[in-house]
Amino acid sequence: MRPRGVPPLLVVLLGCWASVSAQTEATPAVATEVLNSTEAALATFGPFPSTRPLGTPRAPGPTSGPRPTPVTDVAALCVCDLSPAQCDVNCCCDPDCSSVDFSVFSACSVPVVMGDNQFCSQKAAIYSLNFTANPPQRVFKLVDQINPSIFCIYTTNYKPALSFINPEVPDENSFDTLMRTADGFTSNAESDISFTTKLDVPSTAKYEYGVPLQTSDSFLRFPSSLTSSLCTDNNPAAFLVNQAVKCTRKINLEQCEETEALSMAFYSSPEIRRVPDSRTKVPITVQSIVIQSLNKTLTRREDTDVLQPALVNAGHFSLCMNVVLEVKYSLTYTDAGEVIKADLSLLLGTVSSVVVPLQQKFEIHFLQDSCQLPGALVIEVKWTKYGSLLNPQAKIVNVTANLISSSFPEANSGNERTILISTAVTFVDVSAPAEAGFRAPPAINARLPFNFFFPFV
Repeated sequence: MRPRGVPPLLVVLLGCWASVSAQTEATPAVATEVLNSTEAALATFGPFPSTRPLGTPRAPGPTSGPRPTPVTDVAALCVCDLSPAQCDVNCCCDPDCSSVDFSVFSACSVPVVMGDNQFCSQKAAIYSLNFTANPPQRVFKLVDQINPSIFCIYTTNYKPALSFINPEVPDENSFDTLMRTADGFTSNAESDISFTTKLDVPSTAKYEYGVPLQTSDSFLRFPSSLTSSLCTDNNPAAFLVNQAVKCTRKINLEQCEETEALSMAFYSSPEIRRVPDSRTKVPITVQSIVIQSLNKTLTRREDTDVLQPALVNAGHFSLCMNVVLEVKYSLTYTDAGEVIKADLSLLLGTVSSVVVPLQQKFEIHFLQDSCQLPGALVIEVKWTKYGSLLNPQAKIVNVTANLISSSFPEANSGNERTILISTAVTFVDVSAPAEAGFRAPPAINARLPFNFFFPFV
């Protein structure tokens, strides 16, 4: 029933207003979008009233139906974690970050991580930093977020809509049945041929500036100092980013043979993928190995065999030989963003307990697959006229030589190529305009008698 004299449409509109008023009075704390704890009460949006007096609030009733279950675990989701096995700056949810990393953070770039905000209630992960602790600590809270909108999704009557359904994998027994039930499925020779052709199309992937160099297992590691002077081995080498760093490594000399970062195999064994996600790999070729003794003398080895660190007892102290002191990568790439060659130069040395902790140096450079050759020599001679106007002499005041180089693709061994080399010499007259010189004009100091113009004046 409805009150006498009130049209049906007006009853519905007033009933909607009454429901919203009841919701507002029942839960005043959710007038705006806030983050409440798990124990916070949830308001229930019931059907529009039609039998109670107009303007009378309706008390929240019991919930009915299952709530939407989250399809994403927000506690394990981190949208700012972009670098694999490396701490991203100001990313508080990055599992690779430690307390040492938090000390250089300014704030959390993503303070709240949540799922679909159309739900009336959903989990939200809140991240913050406690800078009063020493060292700074990450603060994590998992709370319920309340959506005050009257159009939020409160109950669901179709659970499979919240996630993807696992498709049935066809086999020799169910293939015919699935083929008959599939709507619009056709099979012909033309489609099979086109599908095979697409599989044979080569990938257009390429390395771009700043992209980590991939290896067969992860990425090419380039140790560097992150938040302190200590070496961090999980730093990836980036494409076309030349680097030269020095860092300090704390080592236990008795365990030098088991420390990977001290062995040259740690730097020479990875294979770099030619392009991202490619099956073609480029091995790292050791070009030179230089041995440094305790008195700093250098000796270059003739072979490039892999040497392992070796612990030697010398009287009252121990020595560790063949320890990596310097690493230099030289990578050659093409215009198509492909790595085609990787060279490595190493400096190995002997370390004693006196020089612990150890300082290491790492460099990486990119050289394009072309060589720079001089193609032209341009000489410019500037001269001026010097001396008397009657007999001027030529005087050279400046000579400039410019060597112009050009890029040429590398040729295979045994191939010959003819390169045109030119030389040009130009003379430029920089003489200033000539100025004739004269003696100063004579000064006339004549005095006339005072009555010279009488009687006219």
